Amino acid sequence: MGTNYQLQSDDLKDFFYMFGIFSTCIMSFLSILITLKNRRNTLRESLYKEQLIFSNSLINEFYKLHSILTRLNHNQKIELSELMLQVETIFGIIFSHSHIGSNRILSETSITLDRVNNIIDNLKREESITLNYEKYVNNYQKLISTIREELGFFS
Repeated sequence: MGTNYQLQSDDLKDFFYMFGIFSTCIMSFLSILITLKNRRNTLRESLYKEQLIFSNSLINEFYKLHSILTRLNHNQKIELSELMLQVETIFGIIFSHSHIGSNRILSETSITLDRVNNIIDNLKREESITLNYEKYVNNYQKLISTIREELGFFS
């Protein structure tokens, strides 16, 4: 009772068609997976670039603020409106980029700006700013360290 099956040319042709269809489906599926992965990587790179721009803007504006406060600490005459305008500029940067900033950076920025507000209060009451300036400098250094750490920069 042995059956002897011979492969005919029509069967061979159907086999190759089926093999072609399956291999095309597998290659298409792999191509879609690779495309989706590359798309995610592109989005990740774009987000990181935006975070770098945000951090750069924040550091630049804090440098200007730090310069103003250092001059104040050295008893140079500074207009209070200049200081307050710089604080408002930093708040503007924070609010416009809060969706991409890390919680640690935003938290350290908030604490540092609270120290600056204490200095402004001291100036309005015509009191010494030395103690609050020292606290501000400590928070400013923590902020810079946090930004460097969050973005993967090392000294």
